[in-house]
Amino acid sequence: LHNRTVGGVPARAIGAALLRLLARRADTVLAVSPDLAEDARRAGARDVRHAVIPAPRRPEEVGEERSASAGSGAREATGSGTTEALTALVIARLAPQKGLHDLLDAAALLRGEEVRILVAGDGPLERELTARITAEHLPVDLLGRRQDVPDLLRRADLVLSAARWEGQPVALQEALLAGRAIVATDAGGTRWVTGTAAHLVPVGDAEALAAAVRTLRAPLARRRAETASRRRARELPRAEDLLAQLDEILAPAPRRW
Repeated sequence: LHNRTVGGVPARAIGAALLRLLARRADTVLAVSPDLAEDARRAGARDVRHAVIPAPRRPEEVGEERSASAGSGAREATGSGTTEALTALVIARLAPQKGLHDLLDAAALLRGEEVRILVAGDGPLERELTARITAEHLPVDLLGRRQDVPDLLRRADLVLSAARWEGQPVALQEALLAGRAIVATDAGGTRWVTGTAAHLVPVGDAEALAAAVRTLRAPLARRRAETASRRRARELPRAEDLLAQLDEILAPAPRRW
């Protein structure tokens, strides 16, 4: 179970009916987030488990300390009271679920504060978002679909997510593996992925999102967040965990005599 049905009332009603049908007939339901697991149980599923969805790992990312040249915030820290210009990276499809208008609301609050937000991804809202960024002179750059996300992560000071709902966000797993500070909405399975490593704010709260970004302009606060991300990264699932789960679920039941 990967997502909730989105759309109008007819679409949601059809989605709910299909979920009830499938949940009651399935031997096992794998749900990507705790809220979807609860949906499946309410729909009548007998065996509900949290799906294991590991992000791809690169040897240079896991547990590595932030390099001295990484990010625009790599200048010498002069203490917890100072602030630095920040580059915040958003990795998201440009779709309503990702809360990108909330992101732009937060960007408007950060205008003039030496914060630049880079958005890697494409999608149906691209033209609409571009028009708003231009009209409001927002500190946001839409980069389009990118193949160099690891490089973008290395250059970013923090990773930002304004999503309205998430399952197990792979982009935030990648941010943890890269040891980046994270500001995100407390949406769906986000907390389940990040644990206490991220600065989580309420969904749709642009003021809280902007305030959390301001907090991370302090070098000491950002270094602490990066340490928390590296610590959490060591607890993330791996490919072998996914294989073990599938082996367990798909193993033939013992024959009854």
